[in-house]
Amino acid sequence: MDDAQLFRAFLGVLTTAQLLQAGVTKRMLRDALEAGAWARVRRGWIACRPDPAALAAVRAGGAVSCLSAMAHLGAWQPRRTAGHVRRADGQRDRRDRATKGCRPFGGNPPVRAAVDDLETAFRCALRCADPEQLVAVADSILHRELATLEELRRWSATAPQRVRALLDLLEPLSESGTESMVRVRLRALGLRVRVQQWIGRRRVDLMIGDRLIIECDSAAHHADPEAFQRDRRSDRVHLALGYLVVRLTWEQIHDEWPEVERDLLAIVRRGDHRWPPRLRRAGCGAADRAQRPAGAR
Repeated sequence: MDDAQLFRAFLGVLTTAQLLQAGVTKRMLRDALEAGAWARVRRGWIACRPDPAALAAVRAGGAVSCLSAMAHLGAWQPRRTAGHVRRADGQRDRRDRATKGCRPFGGNPPVRAAVDDLETAFRCALRCADPEQLVAVADSILHRELATLEELRRWSATAPQRVRALLDLLEPLSESGTESMVRVRLRALGLRVRVQQWIGRRRVDLMIGDRLIIECDSAAHHADPEAFQRDRRSDRVHLALGYLVVRLTWEQIHDEWPEVERDLLAIVRRGDHRWPPRLRRAGCGAADRAQRPAGAR
């Protein structure tokens, strides 16, 4: 990893110890500072094209942490969760209302980098995130293989039982945060929801009953024209096979959930999520009992 990559990995702010460990000599460090390529943030901390949040965190004696750090490390990030900072003293800077001071369960380790490691960030999220956010983020950690379930359980050992119990709700197969959110909400209503089900050679996000398919779009998904065409093609095929398809947009999941919940419950209460006898006699439902594609999970 070269210097530029190293700075990017820590949002543009490094300790002098990190630079020296990476092979930067004291002479190289002095020359870069004198040339203006790097800047001294405070004693022992150097910046190069820093992220504003990381720069502010380090200046306040802390690090980017919790949901913000986990997003930088590859996990899904719930909306409106920027500005999570952990300070070495475990306190929040009351003068800065834009940041959220976070404290981890299990002790507050020294701040040694501008961005916390995954374990420390997750231990902060155990205290800071709401249950739905925590499940969705933990789903993504497992799905993207950033950590194992055993590691998450170990990191949660000092959290209250009500928090640790949320790990029993995780689904590593969930492929997006919006999918996780919808699954958690529907199961809280007492609905049996299956995740990443195969219908023939196509896979769907969520399935209720025999034939009610729920597809959950992410915010980025909306801007992908190829994905838009592919999804509509799949929806058409599933409808032709007798399935019901409800495709939820990012906005509907986040901003219109009461209406979405009402409509989904109306479908279930009518029994439309089950195969009517006439469709079952016609062979509907055979597609999801067919052999999965080779290598499918």
